[in-house]
Amino acid sequence: MNAALDKIKNSRKIKIALLSIFGITTLVFLAIELYEYIVYERTDDAFVEGTIVPIAPQISGKVVKVYVDHNQRVKKGDPLFEIESDDYLAELNAKKALVEALQNQSAEIASSLNETTAKLNTAEANLQSAQANRVLAEREYERVKKLYEEDLVSKSRLDNAEASLKVAIAQEKAAEAIIREVKTAINTLTIKLKTQQSQIKKALEEYKIAETNLRRTTVFAPIDGRIAKKSVELGQFVRAGQLVMAVVDEQNTWIVANFKETQLKKMRVGQPVKIKVDAYGKVFKGHVESFQPGTGAVFSLFPPENATGNFVKVVQRIPVKIVIDSSFDPNYPLWPGMSVVASVDVTVNTGPKLKDVQKSSQ
Repeated sequence: MNAALDKIKNSRKIKIALLSIFGITTLVFLAIELYEYIVYERTDDAFVEGTIVPIAPQISGKVVKVYVDHNQRVKKGDPLFEIESDDYLAELNAKKALVEALQNQSAEIASSLNETTAKLNTAEANLQSAQANRVLAEREYERVKKLYEEDLVSKSRLDNAEASLKVAIAQEKAAEAIIREVKTAINTLTIKLKTQQSQIKKALEEYKIAETNLRRTTVFAPIDGRIAKKSVELGQFVRAGQLVMAVVDEQNTWIVANFKETQLKKMRVGQPVKIKVDAYGKVFKGHVESFQPGTGAVFSLFPPENATGNFVKVVQRIPVKIVIDSSFDPNYPLWPGMSVVASVDVTVNTGPKLKDVQKSSQ
């Protein structure tokens, strides 16, 4: 009988102990939840955002090599895929040949211009000589004419002097005509040379474009990251601007948390944030960097039109950018689109609040 009573007493003690433990655990849990409720503003409407660089060729052509596969890590400058280069190489050679031909023609025109300029110098010297001969012939004619008027020379002597003067005048006019002709040729060659130089400039620009297009036959990774949404295959014809893959920067990520507008009363720029990632259950550290200047609904494809129809007030959400302070951990990579729970410690008095952001930026 005593053993049964002892057993009942021990059973009661165990029940009381268990109830005490349960009560203490419940109180601790409630205290933690109360503390979390007072200290933190939390939302599960939060996602990882990051740098995603779409990859598209800048030229069209058939893909002859693919260097990467789905989800593969790449470094900046690594080749991703290659487009057939035969047509672009042929175009480059044609542009190069055109540039060389135009340059040769320009050199010939420049040589002709130099020769014509030298002819102009000779023609100007001949003109000076003809002018001097004409002056001498005029003086001789005037002198012989006076002597003839005084009957000191014969009529034939006067005729000879007059003929010599006419010859000198004709030679001078001929020299002037040659100079005009040479100057016209110089002007023509100068215009032709300028036109040729303009054509060379245009051909060089086309050559550089062809050279650039040839380099673009190989597409390289613009950043370090991982390949995503790969849709290019060997032998596929791709067009300029066609999206064929993307490179995701694993290390340049941040959080966009959509808090209710009623949660932003105590929230400030710089406040610490606990970031719990659903995929890992791991908590990262971060801080509030900025507030989006508008609710998410305003920037949606079809923003609400509250002025039409019946109005039902709905609490809006404002995206808050949270920078991740924890160092990158390759064992727990944060990829764009992953769901997180963001908890902001609103008791920390740091930067400006939402209402003060505009003032602080002015």
